[in-house]
Amino acid sequence: MQTSSNQSSLKLRIFKQGFTVVLAVLLSACWAYSIKPPVAEIDKLGTVLIVPVESPPLEIIPDPIEQRIPAYAHYRNMAVEYSSPTKIYQTSGGVTIAGRVSAPDDEQDLVIVDERATPSLMIGTGTEQTWTPTLVLARQAMTQLGASNVKAVMSRDYYRLPMADADRNAGLNYWHDAIVKWYGQDAVEADYKPYAGVDAVLELGLGSYRIFEGQTSIQVLMKLINPKTGQVIARTHARDFTVKEAGQAWIHRDSEPFKQLVSEMSSQLLKQGLNDIGWRL
Repeated sequence: MQTSSNQSSLKLRIFKQGFTVVLAVLLSACWAYSIKPPVAEIDKLGTVLIVPVESPPLEIIPDPIEQRIPAYAHYRNMAVEYSSPTKIYQTSGGVTIAGRVSAPDDEQDLVIVDERATPSLMIGTGTEQTWTPTLVLARQAMTQLGASNVKAVMSRDYYRLPMADADRNAGLNYWHDAIVKWYGQDAVEADYKPYAGVDAVLELGLGSYRIFEGQTSIQVLMKLINPKTGQVIARTHARDFTVKEAGQAWIHRDSEPFKQLVSEMSSQLLKQGLNDIGWRL
């Protein structure tokens, strides 16, 4: 009996890993083609402005509401349909998630994000209150480029995704469409000319950012821009997933284990992307 159980568990793990690989291949088909400039052009860049792009909410499948409120699992068996609203909320550790919430049970542990409010864009003044994975990326980029004798300067503003404020809700399809649109643009809408002395602008965003059946998946997207013309001179992305247990229990309380896992994964993907662009790290 034990052997049969172990075999079933092994088959389930193999299926999950295979499904994740197939899903990654399917999702990669929608991204714009990569752009790689001559290495000689990259070597001329002495100062780079690092700009974190607005991060999407974390997606978790299955929804963690059943972890927070075990009784919720029994609601599905009720004769009368029971549903809970889907919202953007923050854990006590500051991780922003799109998922189901239940009032009043969630009111003590979660902070519901006002979807009509404009998120704070000032990140250089110490006013940020939420944990933002693209800000983590930006700080890692400063460290990695600095080690290669490239002067990296942090932007004071996030780059807002091209989407209506009304769409900044728990509908993750809106976020995905906006990220695909941003990544595919060959010219930026932002005006980087006022940044005197900057040779290039590096925008850093996230594509895939989810926990699926305990597997954490992250995709780092990056675009290198000529600040004088606004043209994209380099574009690449790198993606990975891990079956290391980052389960939903990691999200609650201070969320530090999950944050550390994301930091470790994004650092490696960032290094891969910067090398793809032409920096020899």
